[in-house]
Amino acid sequence: MAVLIKLEDLTVRRGRKEVLNGWNLNIDSAEVVVLSGENGCGKSTVIEAAAGLLNLENGSSKIQNQTIRDSEGRRGRTNFGLCLQNDCVMGDELVGEKLLDAAQANFDVKSLLDEWKLGHRINDKIAFLSGGQRRKIAVLSALVPAMISAQPIAVLLDEPDSGLDDDSIEILVQLLRDLAAGGHAILVTSHNQKIINAANRVISFPFSEKKQSPIIGTFNKLESKKSTTKNIGLRLNIRTMSGFANNGIAGLLVLGSMLAFVTPNQLGSEMLFAFILAPALAAGLNGDPIFKLLQENRAHAWWYVRKATPPNAFAHVFLGCGLLTILSSAIANHWDAIVILSGATLGLFTAIVVTILSHATLRLARPNAVMLRLLTPILILPWAILVSRLS
Repeated sequence: MAVLIKLEDLTVRRGRKEVLNGWNLNIDSAEVVVLSGENGCGKSTVIEAAAGLLNLENGSSKIQNQTIRDSEGRRGRTNFGLCLQNDCVMGDELVGEKLLDAAQANFDVKSLLDEWKLGHRINDKIAFLSGGQRRKIAVLSALVPAMISAQPIAVLLDEPDSGLDDDSIEILVQLLRDLAAGGHAILVTSHNQKIINAANRVISFPFSEKKQSPIIGTFNKLESKKSTTKNIGLRLNIRTMSGFANNGIAGLLVLGSMLAFVTPNQLGSEMLFAFILAPALAAGLNGDPIFKLLQENRAHAWWYVRKATPPNAFAHVFLGCGLLTILSSAIANHWDAIVILSGATLGLFTAIVVTILSHATLRLARPNAVMLRLLTPILILPWAILVSRLS
C-alpha cells in the first residue's frame, strides 16, 4: 500500500521545551492510526507539524508524496483534511457554505447534515450554533474532502470527539472505518476508547505501538461535481460589512478631520493632492477587512493549509479606496482620473503590506505581543512620494 503520511525525524520545540525529538511515523493507505497519551505529551504537536503549521528544528512532513514542510523552510500544499482542537471556523460563515468551501465541490450537503442532526441549521451562521454543533462542522470540514474523493487522501484529526455527544461519536467511528475502506489514511488523536478501538494502530506516548484488527467499513463516495464558488473573502466582506467598518470609516474620519482644519480650494498643488489621497491611505492602513475574521477560532490555520492565499477582500479595498478618492476629489473640486486611480492603488498597496505583516505573526504563540505593526508608519513614504510626483 502507498504511504500517504510520512513524518521523518521530526524535531519540534514549543518555547524552551523540545516536544518531539527525531520522531518518525508512516501511515499507509486504508489505515487509521490513533495517538494516545497524557495531555501535553505531544499529540497535538504531531498533528500541527504534519499539517505544516509549526517550524521544524529538523525533519520533514510529507502528505501524498508532497513535502508539506521541512526544516530547511520548504513548503507545499496538497488536498487533505484537517481538524484542530480549535474549531477553525468563522462565525459569519454559513453551515452549508462552510462544508462546500471545505469540499471545493458541490454535493448533497443537506443529507450529510441530516445524518449529523444539523440539517435544519444549513443556512444558519456558525456563530449561532452551540459548541457541540460547531465542533461537528469542524470535524465534517476535515472529513468531507475524503468523503467525495475517489483517490486516497490523508485526514488529520486532533481530538475530534471533544464536545461531541455519544451518537455523534458513534457516527464518527463508523465514518473513520468507512473512509479507511476507501483507501484514505487517517491520523487522529483521542482519549475516547471507541475511537481508539477503531484504529489499525494505537501509538501511546512516550512511545509504544499496538496493532489492532478493527471492523472493516464500507466506502460509499459522495457524489459531487466541481464547484465554481470563488471569492470567499468577498462574500464574507459583503455579509459582514467589515470593509466599511474597518477601512471605510477610517477613511471618512480622516477626511472629516481634515475638513475641520483646512479649506480644500485654498490649498496649494502639493497639499491638495495630499488632501485627496489621505483618506485612501488611512483606509489601507487597516489592512484586509477579512483578517480579523480569520483570527476567530484559528480559522487562519485551517485556510493556511488549504490555500497559498487565504480568503481576502482586496478587490473591495481597491474599490473602497477609489470611492474615497472620488469623494475627496469632489470636495476639493479637482477631477483627475489618474489621481483617482492612484488613490485606489495606494490604498490597495498599503492594505496588502499591512496584511502581510499581520499574517507573518499569526502562527506565533503570542501574535499580539509582536510589535510588527510599529513598522506601518513607513507606509507614509509611498503616499508622500506619490503626492510629490502628482503635484
